[in-house]
Amino acid sequence: MKVKQACMAALVLSAAAAQAQWYGEIGATPLSVKGTVEGNTLKAQPTMIGIVAGYQFHPNLAVEGMLGTNANSDTISLNGTEVPGTSLKVNRAYGLFIKPKVMLSPDWELFGRLGVVENKTTGQVGSYSITDTDHDVAYGAGLSYYFDKTTYGSLSYTNFYDKQGTRTQGTTLSVGMKF
Repeated sequence: MKVKQACMAALVLSAAAAQAQWYGEIGATPLSVKGTVEGNTLKAQPTMIGIVAGYQFHPNLAVEGMLGTNANSDTISLNGTEVPGTSLKVNRAYGLFIKPKVMLSPDWELFGRLGVVENKTTGQVGSYSITDTDHDVAYGAGLSYYFDKTTYGSLSYTNFYDKQGTRTQGTTLSVGMKF
């Protein structure tokens, strides 16, 4: 009886290992940063470029690490009016996510993300700059299209930060490859 159980366990483990897979993505994320300071609304739309490395350990679940940096800073607007000599940029962002997902068809995959992100941003006003590092729970959802068995493109929305009167969110367009 123990030999039969050992064979079944080996079969289950080998099937799980066959489904496990590493993947990587690179993408661009135009961000929307909105905040309120003393009743005034501040907005900026910097762009972040980032990479994601993930490990799919089940057909419907993966774990991912994300690393991003500034691709383009943006002028800060105050109550809808751009303020000359100002800018906001993302120095770095990194995070860890769980990614539940489901194949809708052989080519389309729907996924969600839930995790934590830490970001470091710099706001510039003339020659004066303020750098701040914060972290928050991040979440989002997206859709991937598989061009073939290993290459895909994705479009996703993520809410990166929502604390202390400031909200940062963005839509990412990325390409990925399974290894």
